[in-house]
Amino acid sequence: MNWQALEVIRGGKGVWFTVRLIPLSTLLGLGLAGCSQQEAVDPGRAISKSVKAEILTIGETSTPDTFEVVGTVRSMYNAILASKVMGRVVSVSGREGDPIKKGQPLVFLDPRELEAAVNIANANYHAAVIGVGNASTASDMEGRTSKERIAQAESQVRQALAALAQAEARRDLALAGPRTQEIVQSHLAVVEAESNLKLAKSDLQRTTTLVHEGAIPGRELDLAQNRYEIARGRLDIATQSESIAKEGSRTQDIKGAQDNVDQEKAAVTQARSAVTQARASALQVVVRQKEIESAKAQVEQASAAVQSAMVALSYAQVLAPFDGRIVQRLVDPGSMASPGSPLLAVEGGQYRLEASVPERVLKSVAIGSVAAVKIDAMDGAVTSGRVTEIVPAADSTTHAFVVKFGLPELPGIKSGMFGHARIGMGLIDKLFIPNSATWQREGLHYVYSVDKGGIARLRIVTLGDEVRDKIEVLSGLGIGDRVIVGSREGIFDGVRIEGLQR
Repeated sequence: MNWQALEVIRGGKGVWFTVRLIPLSTLLGLGLAGCSQQEAVDPGRAISKSVKAEILTIGETSTPDTFEVVGTVRSMYNAILASKVMGRVVSVSGREGDPIKKGQPLVFLDPRELEAAVNIANANYHAAVIGVGNASTASDMEGRTSKERIAQAESQVRQALAALAQAEARRDLALAGPRTQEIVQSHLAVVEAESNLKLAKSDLQRTTTLVHEGAIPGRELDLAQNRYEIARGRLDIATQSESIAKEGSRTQDIKGAQDNVDQEKAAVTQARSAVTQARASALQVVVRQKEIESAKAQVEQASAAVQSAMVALSYAQVLAPFDGRIVQRLVDPGSMASPGSPLLAVEGGQYRLEASVPERVLKSVAIGSVAAVKIDAMDGAVTSGRVTEIVPAADSTTHAFVVKFGLPELPGIKSGMFGHARIGMGLIDKLFIPNSATWQREGLHYVYSVDKGGIARLRIVTLGDEVRDKIEVLSGLGIGDRVIVGSREGIFDGVRIEGLQR
């Protein structure tokens, strides 16, 4: 019984595996039932007959080592557009697949409530500006009139003191009796009182006009009227004093002079109180300044409210955040949009293949490195993808890292497509044989090897990747084995080969 079928499962590089031996005749009967008549064993043929064939001795070949990862095509930018305000959707510009430009209005909401809020904010702003103007005007008027009031009150104090001195002098004259100079002085007092009355009357008229115009408060009119009455009374007193000086002192004259002194003392007290009140009123200027500052703060607050309302009005239009395309439309006109509710899904930027790369392969990947990328839905077209991003955190379950390969512009590419990327991992020694050295029958791959005695032996091999006109041998052959390449006419298991070494 021939047990040469053991060599069929011999591993590469001389590694042997323990298997159950199968007689070659049984193997040929099972595995070669579909072979051509020339490839089947012919026991009747003499083994001494030889066939000429081209023989290749297998050696290791250094070839780039690659690792293939699978991934999904996605865009660089992905966004779900939502409204920041509540409103009814008026119109939607675009549907799935439509291109968009950055800043392009996509969803329009009913803006009437937001416009009304802007109008209210503008009205409040203008009212605040007017308030600042009124406060400034009041402050200016208060500043001017307070100085005048203080000056007038101090002048009245001086006049009251002078009148008191005159009244005391008249009293003394009344007590001492009339003299020529006293008569002259009393006449001068009458003249002065007439002048003061005329001045008080003029001041009363001017104050009346200012009060009617609203420039000063009504209290100033009361003070002016009081000053006028005092001046008229002083004129009466001066006239009486002149008459007394001419007629001589009498008991009632002396009493009248004393009453006049008391009255003038009261006038001095009143004038000094007016000075105190005028100076206290001057403090209203500080209050007016505070009112101006408060009005200005209200203007700033109203201006901020206008800006806030304008920003809210801008939310009535949902704009495109970048150049790209609409991938999902989630709302139609008539719908009610609320803050945070999705309206549109958009994407843009460069397409990238996002793939999971095992941690043992990650050392062969760097930003800027290039890998061969194949998109399955695009007829397997191969392009180059440059690594643009490596997610620094691994998946806790698979311990794989997401690597993003930037893709060039490819017609027909879409998000969600399936793709592969081959990552280069340096060079590796592999066994290759020409494609012409192997064939396939019923899912198995075969080659003819030539043993040391020059006899052809049929072997089953396991093949890997195909590189141009060669294919990788994973098992079934080893370094130094010789295989028949090219034509297999007249060759079968056990025939002697006259080799033409390649």
